[in-house]
Amino acid sequence: MTFLRIGVAALCSVLYALHAPGFIIFFFFILSVTLWIGADRRDRLFMTAGLLLLYGTSLLHEARHISQFTGEEAEWTVVFTDDVRIDGDRLNAGVKDVQTGEPFRLSYRIESEEDKQHIAAVLSPGLTCRMKAEAKKPNEARNAGEFNYRAYLSTNQTYFILTPDSISTDQCIMNDSIRYAPARWRTAALERIHNQFPEPLNATAAALLFGDRLSSSEDANEDYERLGIVHILSISGLHVTLLSGMLFYGLIRMGITRERARMIILMALPLYALLTGASPPVIRACFMTGAILAATSSHVRLKPASALGGVFIAMIALDPYQVFQVGFQLSYTVTWALVLCTDAILKRCRNAVELSVAVSILSQMAALPFLIYHFSELSIIAPAANLLFVPFYSFVMLPALFVAFALSFLMTMRMITDPLNVLLKMMDSLAAEMADLPFAVLVTGQPDVQWTMYTAIVVIASFLLWEKMNMVRYSLLICGLLLSMVIGMSRFSSEGEVTFIDVGQGDSIFIKLPYGKGTYLIDTGGRLPFEKEQWTERTHGFSVGKDTVVPFLKRKGVTRLDKLILTHADFDHAGAAAEVLSAIPADEIIISPGSGSVDVMESILVTISNGKMNVREGLEGERWTKGDAVFQFLSPDDREYEGNNDSLVLYAEIGGKKWLFTGDYEEAGEKEFLKKYDVDVDWLKVGHHGSRSSTSARFVEAIRPEYAVISAGVDNRYGHPHKEVLENLSNAGVKVFRTDLHGGISYIFKGGRGTISSALAP
Repeated sequence: MTFLRIGVAALCSVLYALHAPGFIIFFFFILSVTLWIGADRRDRLFMTAGLLLLYGTSLLHEARHISQFTGEEAEWTVVFTDDVRIDGDRLNAGVKDVQTGEPFRLSYRIESEEDKQHIAAVLSPGLTCRMKAEAKKPNEARNAGEFNYRAYLSTNQTYFILTPDSISTDQCIMNDSIRYAPARWRTAALERIHNQFPEPLNATAAALLFGDRLSSSEDANEDYERLGIVHILSISGLHVTLLSGMLFYGLIRMGITRERARMIILMALPLYALLTGASPPVIRACFMTGAILAATSSHVRLKPASALGGVFIAMIALDPYQVFQVGFQLSYTVTWALVLCTDAILKRCRNAVELSVAVSILSQMAALPFLIYHFSELSIIAPAANLLFVPFYSFVMLPALFVAFALSFLMTMRMITDPLNVLLKMMDSLAAEMADLPFAVLVTGQPDVQWTMYTAIVVIASFLLWEKMNMVRYSLLICGLLLSMVIGMSRFSSEGEVTFIDVGQGDSIFIKLPYGKGTYLIDTGGRLPFEKEQWTERTHGFSVGKDTVVPFLKRKGVTRLDKLILTHADFDHAGAAAEVLSAIPADEIIISPGSGSVDVMESILVTISNGKMNVREGLEGERWTKGDAVFQFLSPDDREYEGNNDSLVLYAEIGGKKWLFTGDYEEAGEKEFLKKYDVDVDWLKVGHHGSRSSTSARFVEAIRPEYAVISAGVDNRYGHPHKEVLENLSNAGVKVFRTDLHGGISYIFKGGRGTISSALAP
């Protein structure tokens, strides 16, 4: 317990020094006080020393947590360090400034297939190049609760992304320093795996042996994530222990003494951490294993808790910003839980199956606050999946792949890799079937920080109940009730909202009524597909539906939409509908009359045909109510689809405000609208992304909005919003919000009153 007490006190001081949210600091302060009360004088002294030491080191790190560059520099001399990736026509790599050592991300669009082949042949860690490049700040989270790439890179002391005009190898020289050797060896090892092993076995081998998951299939990754077992494709403590054991046994069989074998492994572990990318879980596993081995060699009895605590304190002392990384949080929380429960809970297990189930449940319970906060969902089927997949990957795949890789330098290994590939495909198919089970994943919604801390308190209480009173059922029941509360708060909140999701150049509007009375999505955004040459195709390209809209809906706790309204058949409004519907179905899909025959709707109709979803056309005059909310289509009035002016125009009264959602309505449609209707609104969704062809001065004056929202992409090629539209709105005294400047824009209401917020400051 000593190292646990020191670690909690140290973590509390780190969070305070780095200005973490106050409720998190308060939680760890209370936890520290609780542990202080039960400690003896020696442990209290250690806790005080750890707190003061880590507070001081964190302040020093914070003082240096700033870039040495302004971002206005035009010429750079950088050395490629690691993580050099070519995917289609895009090069992404980690680089460092030669003089200061400050790290950057480099992103370069390759111009030709010949250029791609040349770069792939020449580029490797240690290559030092002089180049002209623009320095851009990484993207922030553009929607509430979204992954913040800028904050993530900041925890790695990376503040700019370099985008070169060109990369000329004539301006490059190779730095043969030993510091880049592990990165070069890793690159060479990954290349050998991808050349020598068949697909998809090569991606699995790269993940299990060298911690590289970038080449894994997106579909397979999604299946394993849904099952809650994606951790088996990462290097964990079990992997390091197994590999160390295999190496130790091999060295003994070669006639090397046990003491010398331990020394060889101790020297190999830091190198292996570098070869696998030096992520926090790998460093923890390697150094914890190394500490136990070193203690064994010195005939000192070192408990796993002491080894884990020592590594934890050392890591946050060297880089306190790691505490904000999800991998660090999950790795240490789950490992601490298992280590502390070994004597109290795991030793009660009577057989291997019972032990595996207990480990899986304990791991899931420990990770619960982080999973629902960062990912908004929880795998219910994880314990069963662990029983099937952990033994296969740990005791079959890992040893076999290690042997196959080692022997690949001597001979062709088809006799090993081909059968393994067949087994892997069978397990991937099983994973896909299990992931599609209706009860496999529970979408919880994303709680705020305060409720996340409440969740952590309940989880700790559940552990104590299991440990002290052996009440497993009651422990699980408490966690189940907690999850029910979190889900209930997200799905049946007394608050409602209207959110204009930032989907880039496109539209997507989420409407959620109070007490779960209705969830609607107006348009889904989407990207216009362009025909590309095969060499430019990327395996991990960005998708509006999968990467923006679906995660947003899950953070809101949405598992099914009441209505999906597709205003018209343009890609930037309906292009991502198939992706959204495949993950989150809708009871009813309403499209503009006559638009079903347009090409963009084909993939949507295919998705609908595979599920129990009703599709129909909306038409002027259709009206429905839900609670205090009123909705009515005001256009179009015919069934002949002719484009933007046949967008479904929706009038709504929500949260005490009047709303007009206009799709891509243009000036001709606005004139017809004004002939029929005399309405004034509080909120206007500006038509056609602020194009000069819409939102005429006459239209704005007639409907008299107080607020207007323009959904447009950052630096879009159309120049939206146009100056004329902004002037029309400004002259009418309208307050304008823009997704390109503000990110996602939300109106959160309760009763007839609400507040406006945006993901970004303008």
